Amino acid sequence: MTAIDGLSDQERQMMGEALSALRRERGIAWKAARDAAKAQGKRAPSLRRYGISEIKRLARRLGVGSTHWAED
Repeated sequence: MTAIDGLSDQERQMMGEALSALRRERGIAWKAARDAAKAQGKRAPSLRRYGISEIKRLARRLGVGSTHWAED
C-alpha cells in the first residue's frame, strides 16, 4: 500500500485542486520565460525545468484527471 492508496476521496479531490493550481502557476512562469527568451532572440526554456510532466504524472497516479484547462 502506498501513501496515495490511503487517501480519502476528499483528500484526492483537494490534491487534484492543488496540482491544478500548481500546474497553472508553472505554466504561467514558463510562458513568461518563453516570451522573455523570444524577445531576446533566444530559444524557449524546456518544460522539464518547470516540472510540468511530474505534476501531470502525479495527477494521473491520484486519478484526479487533467491538471490544466487545456488538457480537458
